[in-house]
Amino acid sequence: MLNPRSTRRQLLANGGKLALSATVLGALLEACGSSSAVKHTATPAGDIVYWYYIDDQHIRDYVTTAEVNAFNTAYPKIKLSYVFKTLETPSSVLDSALATGHGPDLVPTAGASYAVPYAQKGYLLALDDYAKQYGWQNKMLSWALQSGNVKGKLYSLPTSYETMIIYYNKTLFSAKGWTVPQSRSDLEALCAEAQGLGISPFMGGKADWKGTTEWFVTVFFNHYCGPDAVYQALTGKTHFSDSTFVDAIALLKSYFNKGWFGGSVDHYFATGFTPEDTRFATGQAAMDMEGSWAVQTWPTFFGSAAKNPDNDWDWFAVPPLQSGVASNIFTLATGGTVSINAHTPAPDAAAQYMDWLYSTPSRVTAELSDLSLEPLPVVLKASDFPASVDERIKRMYIAIDDSTKNGNFGYTTWTFWGPKSDEWCYDGMDKVLTGDITPAQFCQQLDSLFTAELQAGTVPFTIPRH
Repeated sequence: MLNPRSTRRQLLANGGKLALSATVLGALLEACGSSSAVKHTATPAGDIVYWYYIDDQHIRDYVTTAEVNAFNTAYPKIKLSYVFKTLETPSSVLDSALATGHGPDLVPTAGASYAVPYAQKGYLLALDDYAKQYGWQNKMLSWALQSGNVKGKLYSLPTSYETMIIYYNKTLFSAKGWTVPQSRSDLEALCAEAQGLGISPFMGGKADWKGTTEWFVTVFFNHYCGPDAVYQALTGKTHFSDSTFVDAIALLKSYFNKGWFGGSVDHYFATGFTPEDTRFATGQAAMDMEGSWAVQTWPTFFGSAAKNPDNDWDWFAVPPLQSGVASNIFTLATGGTVSINAHTPAPDAAAQYMDWLYSTPSRVTAELSDLSLEPLPVVLKASDFPASVDERIKRMYIAIDDSTKNGNFGYTTWTFWGPKSDEWCYDGMDKVLTGDITPAQFCQQLDSLFTAELQAGTVPFTIPRH
């Protein structure tokens, strides 16, 4: 499966809105009309193919209209085609195609760390000249643009961005008189009280996605150790075997040992998302420590059109888990990337399409409103959001942008670790939870894997601290 969190992003969860909103229609008309910012008379030419990984036919129909048809109308000398792939398509299919000089003109990957080996093998075209030509530094969030660098050259652009937050059952909180925790002591007191009432503090189940556990590793590394400590380790100045990281993993394990995630470790391993979403929506679980992608799920379980119409949800930033760590930290992630195949016969046409993607903020926010699609990391203002967008979602992305501008950001494992060390973050942490290895052994192996990847140059670019 190419996109590791796509199992959580089945967009029909929100009713599969088929109609394009008025906002996205306006964006399409602008793209097809006289706007000089979007339509150009002198454009590159050629046929370009993009492999698009999504299962749902409704979503395929939507993006065909909102993206393929709109682009082809705006740029008639270019013929863009999406070749849809299922989420279960093995990554080896793309690997083999690229290795033989074939494959799509526009190459998708699951994230920046997956694009690195493709760049090292010469499968991808450097994008630096195109970035300068089109002024991508003015259209994209700077950290997101930098994430595609490999040894000083730009090879990929992120197709979405993510963060880790805590969702909470707002109705349950109100009924119990609970307030949003501002510190670790607040959080732990809330967890203890909820558990005493027979309520799971956090929903928890990983049966549907093997990488679930790394979400929590990301949270505890950044919100216990702090982003500065994580940055020092990612850049090789310190080690992931240092005591602060061991202590973070030990704290995470203690929360599981107390039954704060799903009730027990056994339950966590045996249970999938749907039953846990149901427990969360019915107030049997108070919170969900998960990524921004989960907003796509909640319309199925909360609200007037859902299974639990009397319950509502909201979110809050993960509180600091140790003194000295800042509040309102948002860990950053790219949910996927797009690159240009080094062997494409139409590189300029492919670059023109990539620029178009990042030049229409109103289309990006319309798709966010219509489908809860994670947005492209373009520069967004409050005025870019349509009135139809969920205010909680709008507030989240504005908060992410504001915090990152101030340097108050952290690093997700699936974006900033190398492929092998990233895999260990969930495989190894699962072994910690089952008692097969200790937190110290987990961190020692993580450090060994990461150090080897750092020396081999397979670690993605690390965004500097401000």
